[in-house]
Amino acid sequence: MVHVLAALEPLALGQVVVVASARKAEIEAEVDRAGLAQRVDYAIQHPPRGTADAVRCGLEVVSDAVRHVFVLSGDSPLVTTETLAAFLDRHLEVEPAASLVTATLDDPAGYGRILRRADGALERIVEERDATDQERAVEEVSMGAYVFEAGALRKALPRVTPDNAQNEYYLTDVIGILLADGGAVESFAAPADHSRGVNSRAQLAEAGRLLRERAAQRWMDEGVTIVDPATTHIDAGVTIGADATILPFTFLEGTTEVGSGAQLGPQVRVVDSVIGAGAEVSFAVVRGSEIGEGATVGPFASVRPGTRLGKRSRIGTFVETKQTTIADDSKANHLAYLGDATIGSGVNVGAGTITCNWDGREKHATVIEDDAYIGSDTMLVAPAHIGKRAATGAGSVVKGDVPDDSLAVGVPARVIEGRGNKMGRSRDSAGEERGE
Repeated sequence: MVHVLAALEPLALGQVVVVASARKAEIEAEVDRAGLAQRVDYAIQHPPRGTADAVRCGLEVVSDAVRHVFVLSGDSPLVTTETLAAFLDRHLEVEPAASLVTATLDDPAGYGRILRRADGALERIVEERDATDQERAVEEVSMGAYVFEAGALRKALPRVTPDNAQNEYYLTDVIGILLADGGAVESFAAPADHSRGVNSRAQLAEAGRLLRERAAQRWMDEGVTIVDPATTHIDAGVTIGADATILPFTFLEGTTEVGSGAQLGPQVRVVDSVIGAGAEVSFAVVRGSEIGEGATVGPFASVRPGTRLGKRSRIGTFVETKQTTIADDSKANHLAYLGDATIGSGVNVGAGTITCNWDGREKHATVIEDDAYIGSDTMLVAPAHIGKRAATGAGSVVKGDVPDDSLAVGVPARVIEGRGNKMGRSRDSAGEERGE
């Protein structure tokens, strides 16, 4: 559905109506996620009684002043704006009662067959389940895309009957009705790979393969290096900057943005996230997060929603983050969980560190100020606050405040003032400048 709406968007149609089932909320959420919701109205078809009934439902929210009605199946993810624009232009040039898109397929299974007279003129469309063996052998099929003169469509729809194998109201029958009334019907031949529908799981897999090929070709044409397009998945809503590199088995999903010069993969999944210029992500999952310029993630890291990594920061091997902000030049190189935390710049988080943010009833926050040093195997029992240049000893269990430049050691941790600054960071008179 989203692929179809995205293909329609550049056509600047007067109104776009999605005919939805009782699962409208799910469809609406996906349309909104793709950034297409502002231009879409909805009609409900319940129960589903065929394509002609779906069009009837859709017309209920369309003005009577509309002259032409464009009907497109939602299960046609391969349709392109170029094909639809050429089809629409042809209809408006000729202005028949109806126009439809056809294609010739080596395997026409699942599609309505185009039946023509001996002189090549269109006679009617027969659905596969109602076709004879001879009719099923026809390779020219209807691709589920039509433009109707609105008045002719409104007059024909009430004459459609469910007298067929599926006991449904077929939109294809409208073509036969218009032809019987002497109306002109034009057919528009399109490449099969531009308009193929999805009627089975096998066809869904094939459509996915073709979409991946298109996406990879598009981004390579725009200066992105994709090492193995066959193992790369890029959603339609993804944007990628020039000179980025995508390694094998990388999945870029949703509204993900990848900055120029970034390197993703191998084996990376990024969902609804921003990857900054020059960042590197390998063997990792990133969801609903922002990775800063020049930052590094992985291998084997899980970056959960709400994470924000600053410039040149690092999330290393077997590190998990959630609802956490990590400022510039900070690092958690391995074996850590950082949740509901705010971490300043220049911080080192040692292996085995955990922010204990859940007390069994509520989540609590941890704050780690600039240039702090968190020793290996530290348990930060939230709410906790670690001051600037403060440190924790290995294996400490820390709760509450650790003042600037102090050291917390032990279980439970005791604070030793003036023993922090394990990384030897200096400060000016304002206490803000740091250095090695």
